[in-house]
Amino acid sequence: MSGFKGVSIVTGTVTETNTLRETVRFILENCRHSDITEIIIGYPADRVTKECLAVIGELESAPCDVPIIAYQQKKERLAYLTEAFDMARGSHIITVDSDMALDLSLIPVMIENAKKEPETIFSASRWLGGNKFYGYNKFKKVLNICAQKFLSVLYSSDLTDFTIPYQIIPTDILQAIEFEETGFPIFLEMVLKPLRLGYKFKELPTDCHSRTEGKSSNSFAQIPQYLRTALHVRFMPKENILKK
Repeated sequence: MSGFKGVSIVTGTVTETNTLRETVRFILENCRHSDITEIIIGYPADRVTKECLAVIGELESAPCDVPIIAYQQKKERLAYLTEAFDMARGSHIITVDSDMALDLSLIPVMIENAKKEPETIFSASRWLGGNKFYGYNKFKKVLNICAQKFLSVLYSSDLTDFTIPYQIIPTDILQAIEFEETGFPIFLEMVLKPLRLGYKFKELPTDCHSRTEGKSSNSFAQIPQYLRTALHVRFMPKENILKK
């Protein structure tokens, strides 16, 4: 790649209405429009609510110099991300949830960092000093920090947050990787596979909030899948990480 030439911001939605609207509004009000190539919104036809579709239509039709592209995903569950990666036209991609659980003020910070170091992956961390968890289940918090410590040892890495779906990364990296997961462990793949390939990461602190709309599908039942993905990626041949 040859520097920062704009970012494609990728999100997905199923039931979000106000938080989806506010996420897009924040981006448009707090980022230079010249830095944003497009905002891409994926949604599943079989599960998206009428209210959510109405907001998507509202966002697409609103006059704006930043393209807002919504698409009906063909792939299962969170594999919609790989469809968005392939259609992205920016030199970089930011993945962000539409439920406002993570601090949106980090988006312009990520962009400015990517301009200075375009080949570095800047990933958010809920565990760097000074950040806080709001409305977060105490047991899940303990489980999360134990998982981060385990992954740090397994991958001999000083990263503090491997499982957060919030990063800015060169588009060509994501387009080259063969993603195998369709559920929440795909977020783990987005960190572990570039890490195995030797790409440079830097973390930026973020706060974590409980969602105000909808219900998360990321339950304790996902833990064995996360573990399987972590071990699978750690010991797979590097050549198998990339698309054939």
